[in-house]
Amino acid sequence: MSIIEVPDELAQEIDRLAGTNTRSSYVIDVLWRQVRAARQREALLASAGVWKPEDHPELALGGAAHVHTIRAERDERVEQTLHRQAD
Repeated sequence: MSIIEVPDELAQEIDRLAGTNTRSSYVIDVLWRQVRAARQREALLASAGVWKPEDHPELALGGAAHVHTIRAERDERVEQTLHRQAD
């Protein structure tokens, strides 16, 4: 276990928000959230430019339009299930 020094003003604010009995778990939760966010930013930066429009012509009108099209299509599996249930 490591010790991290925290300025008094910040410690008081943490105690106000989390309470003195849950200070450690509150701080650990906040730090893990920040670490996950930093990792996500790194992944996004590392993957920048990977998707190319020519590789995904179905997205030419945008992702929302493509999702709308997919959702509007009849799903054969759903139709078969509904048909079986009706019998």
